Amino acid sequence: MLSVSSVITRPAVLLVAALLLNACSPAADASETDATKSLPPIPPTAAATETPAGADAAVLAAGQALFAQNCAVCHGADGKLGVNGARDLTKSNLNAAGRTYMVVNGSVSGVMPGFKDQLTDEQITQVVAYSLTLK
Repeated sequence: MLSVSSVITRPAVLLVAALLLNACSPAADASETDATKSLPPIPPTAAATETPAGADAAVLAAGQALFAQNCAVCHGADGKLGVNGARDLTKSNLNAAGRTYMVVNGSVSGVMPGFKDQLTDEQITQVVAYSLTLK
């Protein structure tokens, strides 16, 4: 014979189980979040420079001038300033590809703006090569 408590408890347990299973399964129409969106491509000429060792003096000089004009206000002339949430570039572990992405697109947080509309691919390569010399 069924008791009143088992008649009420069984559907409640099944309902809770169904809700938990539904909450754990992916939604069929879930939209992309910022973290899962595909990232824009890195310009091919900018991605080619992996280390400043391959950069000649002219590239580094041009990069230094661009850095002074566009980056030093937040990063400082030596890359250590860190104004407005800017990172200390002398402690950065980003390689040329990572730095290129940051210069082109800016930071995900929006603290650093992207410079894809202000700098050419060649200028991006130059400023990235120079930034890699900051120690």
